[in-house]
Amino acid sequence: MKVIITERAALKVVGILIKTTMKENKIPQLWNDFLAREDEISEIAVPECSLGICINEGISDFDENTEFSYLACKVMKIGCMIPEGMVFRNIPACLCAVFTHKGSLDNLSETYDYIYNTWLEESDYELAEEDEIEWYDSRFKFGDPESEMDIHIPIKKI
Repeated sequence: MKVIITERAALKVVGILIKTTMKENKIPQLWNDFLAREDEISEIAVPECSLGICINEGISDFDENTEFSYLACKVMKIGCMIPEGMVFRNIPACLCAVFTHKGSLDNLSETYDYIYNTWLEESDYELAEEDEIEWYDSRFKFGDPESEMDIHIPIKKI
């Protein structure tokens, strides 16, 4: 799998935040809720994309029962009003390894397994304490085997 190392620009985002675990996985329902309300966000900076952000909370031992925060959101322009029930988050610039997941979301866990258990172990990088981003743009087609989306993993040189 090809990886691109790049400096990700700072982002300002607005969306809906949940707490979940991999076992209970409330993320699909979150996306349904967010997509039903995304038109409430004015001044979207990148209209053709949505982000899924796994908030870095300093969790070191992660398993299927570990609770984490996930944000479905849009990149906003400065001065955007935040709709009721949504949250604002400022994502700082950072060095990232960007991986392109190809295929449906059913095999997304295989891509993450490669990132964390193969690439990261063999690279000259370690995880940085920043948010991880799933970047869903015009290449993403839900359920389509030709679908693509990017995963931005924050890293730092070892």
